[in-house]
Amino acid sequence: MFNSNNINSLLNDILACASNKNANGNNCSEKEKDNGVTYAPTQTLVIVGLITGVLEVQSILVDRDQAVQIILAGSLKRKTELDVMLDNIGSKSFDEVMKAIIGRVV
Repeated sequence: MFNSNNINSLLNDILACASNKNANGNNCSEKEKDNGVTYAPTQTLVIVGLITGVLEVQSILVDRDQAVQIILAGSLKRKTELDVMLDNIGSKSFDEVMKAIIGRVV
């Protein structure tokens, strides 16, 4: 969906936006003014987090006044190869796991 160049471009926009404050104190770079798109650095980080899969929607709350709260959860810790392998093993039956282990030992 998005490649690393797109994500790097968004992150560069965050840095440019954070370093170029206009007279009103709002964060906005010249590039964003030309595009007509302005995002605060926190908004861009949330977008990048959702796109890359670091953040996931945990719940959406709507109260009686129709105020919406979206709760995001995520971790900056990346899964190692061992974590991925153990996740795959967890979906297998005990019998399948034991047969695979015995098959590799013999």
